[in-house]
Amino acid sequence: MAEPTANRTQLIEQLSVVFERNGYAGATLSQLATAAGLSKSSLYHHFPGGKREMAQALLRHAIAELEIGAFSRLQGPERPAVRLAAFLEGFSTYVDGGQGHCLLAVLAQGGARTTLGEQIAAQVDDWLNLLAKTLEESGVKSKRARRLAGDLLDQLYGSLTVGKMLNDPDHFKRAIKRVAKRLREGA
Repeated sequence: MAEPTANRTQLIEQLSVVFERNGYAGATLSQLATAAGLSKSSLYHHFPGGKREMAQALLRHAIAELEIGAFSRLQGPERPAVRLAAFLEGFSTYVDGGQGHCLLAVLAQGGARTTLGEQIAAQVDDWLNLLAKTLEESGVKSKRARRLAGDLLDQLYGSLTVGKMLNDPDHFKRAIKRVAKRLREGA
C-alpha cells in the first residue's frame, strides 16, 4: 500500500494514476484507496460523492495544470510564434514527452463523459479560441485560425494516442517537432 496521503494535491495526483491507467469505468474504489494509501472509508471522507466527485476534482486539477503549464503561455507580450512554441513545450512537458497521459482525454471517454463531457467541451472550446486568437495575431485570418487551432489539437492528441498504440513515445516527440516547424513557417 502507498504511504498515507499528506495533502489534497498529493491525493489527487495519486488518484490520477489510477484513472489514467484504467479509465473512469475501470478505476475501482479498491484501486483508488490503495493508490492513496487510505481505506475506502477514508477515501469517502475526502470525497463523499465517491468516484464521481474524485473525477470532478481530478478534472479541475488537470485543467489547472494544462492552463498553467501550456495554455497560459499563449498570452503575454511575446511574439505569437514565441508564445506558440512555449505552448508546445508546455504541452509536451504535461504529457511527459509522449510517455504520459492527458487526464482530460481519459475523462472525455467512457463513463465519465456523461458527467464531465460538457465541462470538458467548454474548456477545450475556450482553449481553441485562445489558440485561434494567437494564430490571428500572427497574421492568420479568423476562420482559418480557428480551423488551424483545431488541427493543432488534433495533431497533439492524435500523435499522443498513436504513440501509445505503437508503444513509441518518440512518435509524439517527432510530431511536436513537425508541428513546431509548421508554426514557425507560418502554419
